[in-house]
Amino acid sequence: MAYDILHEQLAYYRARAQEYDESIEAAWEFKGAFALARRLLLESGPFEQALDLACGTGIWTQVLLQISSHVTAIDASPEMLAIARQKTGDRRISYKQADLFQWEPEHQYDLVFFANWLSHVPPAALDAFLTRVSYAVRTGGYLVILDQSAPTLEDQQIMKEGEDGCIYAERSLLNGESFTIIKVFYNITALREALAARGFEGTVSRLSEVFFFLTAKKRSQVSDEKRRLLST
Repeated sequence: MAYDILHEQLAYYRARAQEYDESIEAAWEFKGAFALARRLLLESGPFEQALDLACGTGIWTQVLLQISSHVTAIDASPEMLAIARQKTGDRRISYKQADLFQWEPEHQYDLVFFANWLSHVPPAALDAFLTRVSYAVRTGGYLVILDQSAPTLEDQQIMKEGEDGCIYAERSLLNGESFTIIKVFYNITALREALAARGFEGTVSRLSEVFFFLTAKKRSQVSDEKRRLLST
């Protein structure tokens, strides 16, 4: 795994925390897709326990709170979490700091959700991450993923493909400081197959030419033998 890149990626989002919301609001190509995703997410509830992975500044945590009795919000950046607490300091939210490449689920949830995170997971780490996510979803519960299946115009201008299958993108802050991050556009069919191997049955809604919204229900527990194979 591109260990140094993962650290640089985290450093970027920690440094970007104060300007994150403004940059998302200014990105016109996100607005229509995110509005549709918000509607689809609201229609998917209600849930008792929801998990928001890579919650960032709490943009989607606020939506999850409308359809969930309790939300656990996890992010690796303390700066992002601090902003999320300020914006949505509801007692029905538990905030936790954790590196999602090392994170192990402690509980099972009715809904596990993450937005714009999967594309930052290197191919070498994908299987292990999806396996941990599958453990976090109770049988009969749901996994919802909002992400990109194709690059935006900005992505096309700044991305470079590496020999390891990763796509690397150089991102800059308002102060001119630049960082290299990972940006991978996973094939949706392959993603659904990977989830099916973990007991999920899902559907995909196309939000735009770039964004997708995947909803998958966990139909069965993964057997001990299958869990062993998935973990290797």
